[in-house]
Amino acid sequence: MTPSFAERVAQLDATEHAPTRLDLKLLANLGPESVYIFWEQWQRFGLDRRRHIMRLLAELAEEQVRLDYRPVFRACLADQDPEIRVLAIEGLWEDDHEQMMDRLIRMIHDPAGEVRAAALLSLARFAYRAEIGELALEACERLHTALLDAADDPEQPLEVRRRAIEALGYFAGSREAQAAIGRAYSMDDILMRESAVLAMGRSMRPSWFPYIERELKSPSPALRYEAARAVGEIGEDGRELLPSLLPLVDDDDTEIALAAIWALGQVGGPDARRILKRIARSRDETRAQAAQDALAELDLDTL
Repeated sequence: MTPSFAERVAQLDATEHAPTRLDLKLLANLGPESVYIFWEQWQRFGLDRRRHIMRLLAELAEEQVRLDYRPVFRACLADQDPEIRVLAIEGLWEDDHEQMMDRLIRMIHDPAGEVRAAALLSLARFAYRAEIGELALEACERLHTALLDAADDPEQPLEVRRRAIEALGYFAGSREAQAAIGRAYSMDDILMRESAVLAMGRSMRPSWFPYIERELKSPSPALRYEAARAVGEIGEDGRELLPSLLPLVDDDDTEIALAAIWALGQVGGPDARRILKRIARSRDETRAQAAQDALAELDLDTL
């Protein structure tokens, strides 16, 4: 007799050995009734097994585009375990529906700080869509208000407030958002300043360029890294920052160098292309590959 869907789901927790990727194809492309059955069984699974399955599903969601695990991830936003809720948020990175945005806004008030921070990281993509006109006005206003509230809430942990600042960067036309970025940059906390620099790049406002240029020369590796990323966020409008960005491609810190190489690919232009071609011939395989990838992206932009 063929086992029912409920029995097959229950089997994922019943076996001694952890489920494989092949086993988890069972959870792809579920309709509403199947999701309900899954959720009933899922709540009986042990914590370690649930975490193992969610980590595998997160990997599968990136690798197997034809297999849709979003219904499972949406259900697991309500899991009792904070780590699983974070994994569920991360697994829904392609879900751009307004309902998803509103669910993430509600999760800014989740009991677990790490879940709140993950929700705000995910909300940044909706902030970007708001800036390019892909969100309805009312949705933009809900998001803008939620981000400002989170950024200014002294009861929120630092990690939550700084992620709100990063997302606010996309609201380039908002006086309140840009003021919040300025306040974050003026703080003594280095993590908040890093987020402010990234937000400056996302806003693409020339008024922030001197601050970004200053941090490209910062003694702090973390600030140099974020400043390089900020230049990349600005894109071709950031070409005036190239003289300060270029030394970072040879930075001793590989992560900073890779951020600078990526930024060159975003900024483009003859000078950026010339430097990228030099790096692509480098003996440093990691930097050479990053330069080749940046050049390939520049070539795509010219098609």
